[in-house]
Amino acid sequence: MEASVSTRAWPVADEAFALVFAPGARPDLATIRRIVEEGGNDGLVARLSHEPPAEEGWVEILASGLTFDLRGLAPAEAEPLPASAQRYGFAPADENAPTAPGEAVILGPAGHIAAGAGLAPVIRTMAGLAANLALHLPLREILWPPARSAMEPAYFARLVLNWLAGGAFPALGLTSLARAPDGSVASQGLAFFTGAEMQLEAGAEGDPVADIKLAVRLVDYLVANGVPPDEVEICIGAEQLVLEPAGQGRKIWAWRAE
Repeated sequence: MEASVSTRAWPVADEAFALVFAPGARPDLATIRRIVEEGGNDGLVARLSHEPPAEEGWVEILASGLTFDLRGLAPAEAEPLPASAQRYGFAPADENAPTAPGEAVILGPAGHIAAGAGLAPVIRTMAGLAANLALHLPLREILWPPARSAMEPAYFARLVLNWLAGGAFPALGLTSLARAPDGSVASQGLAFFTGAEMQLEAGAEGDPVADIKLAVRLVDYLVANGVPPDEVEICIGAEQLVLEPAGQGRKIWAWRAE
């Protein structure tokens, strides 16, 4: 049977998680229904709020009063795979291992809340829903387009559920951190949560591991506290940092105070 053509207005793919499966391993509607109906024991408080014909390959899920579309289900065609540049949580042997192209199922805000995709309640609920699905489905990886990141499923679920329980923001996944040629550490994807990216000047000791660890904690601080309107000095652990907004607040420069 040919899949029918849905007139659903889909959210922008850049504001959605891509759940990547091996070819032929994508779930169908019945599988998602079973997971959602049985998921309460694992913290998944959700229900299917709209079920079109299974051949359309999508379903609407209600969680915490918000609705999300899951599209690309079998037997419909898979969704396009977003690009990724940074990989987190994979075993070293799997970091660069070649694999057959995967097939994507996309989880994103439903049309009426898509404009608020970057709001904290929406992203937290969507991330929690993705984490719970990752615990029940044979995912290969999870892609997050704002950070151009790919995450190992168990790593993603562990970090997201810890964050939702009051732990640190998943800086190495929901954002990406990369060292620039001058040794500084720059974020990608932080602007989705705060409106600005950050760049942390390299430390005088020339310790790249320490710089990345500090950048992770700085990202957590900025997500929790927002972008300062003016230059400010803050304390993160034993480090005193100066934060300076630039580019009309679209960039945060950070360096260790002397």
